[in-house]
Amino acid sequence: MKKINYSVIFLFFIVFSAQSIAARPTIAVLDFNITKEQVSFGNGFVVVKNFEDTTKLLSSDLLTYLVKTNKFNVVERDRMADLLKEQDFSESGYLSPESAVKMGKLIGADYFVMGKIEQVKAKLERKKIPYTSRVQPQYEGKMVVNVRIVDSRGGKIVSADKFTVEHEDRNRKNEVTPDDFLISLQDKTVQRIVNGIVGGVFPLKIIKIAGGEVYLNRGDGAEFQVGSTLSVLVQGESLIDPDTGESLGSTEKEVGTVQVSEIQQKFSKANIITGAKRIKKGAIVRLSEADPDSKLQSRELTPGSSDKPVNW
Repeated sequence: MKKINYSVIFLFFIVFSAQSIAARPTIAVLDFNITKEQVSFGNGFVVVKNFEDTTKLLSSDLLTYLVKTNKFNVVERDRMADLLKEQDFSESGYLSPESAVKMGKLIGADYFVMGKIEQVKAKLERKKIPYTSRVQPQYEGKMVVNVRIVDSRGGKIVSADKFTVEHEDRNRKNEVTPDDFLISLQDKTVQRIVNGIVGGVFPLKIIKIAGGEVYLNRGDGAEFQVGSTLSVLVQGESLIDPDTGESLGSTEKEVGTVQVSEIQQKFSKANIITGAKRIKKGAIVRLSEADPDSKLQSRELTPGSSDKPVNW
């Protein structure tokens, strides 16, 4: 009898896990474009690797971080490359909306992530240590990346973001090489991009309210940190293009603010600062304009928000 019960329980978990995986949208990432003109290194900053080749590593890292979010089924890079080759598509750059729809059907992807690295700058500065005669080498770098998310089910652009990421390393122990520094800059950029992708498809929302505290549907790796101030928003009137009838999203109104107090693996907690009576479960949350972290990226186009993946 026990064997039968255990078998039923085991079968239940298999079915439940399969349903959970199936419920996630599938996402595919194209290799990011870059040209030599976009890369500039200062005197003394000498790298071993060709940075143009490492853009494929950036795409690979992006896949890894997307898997870690547990919000997407991610198309394997090799499978993506094979299909692109079979269909005579470029292995990097942007797919047209029509091509995205065609590729989405072939590969089973709901969304495509496409990107172009607009700028990579890095240099080695030698700065004098205050009150001493010593000089300390310090790395400084910047990466600017344009990222577009396309819903392959309708060929619509879900979001188009520009990420500007700056990074520095004082290299106090003189153990960091220029290549190491570029990897750190790239890793920091990838994390910002992943946050943008998750935010574009799954808007940050309040999932629970307990007294003067709210729970948010984002944990480790989120675009905010402990102490960040977040604006709580409610959706208003839908915006419809009168010429095409296309939904352009909705108006939003701030009803309160919260401050992040704790970040767990899969969720975060925040204390209500203002608007306690107006804040409701399901409300959208974004970094406050007054918060320095809100300037980490600029959004050119934002979709309507939903409890589910954006469906245009």
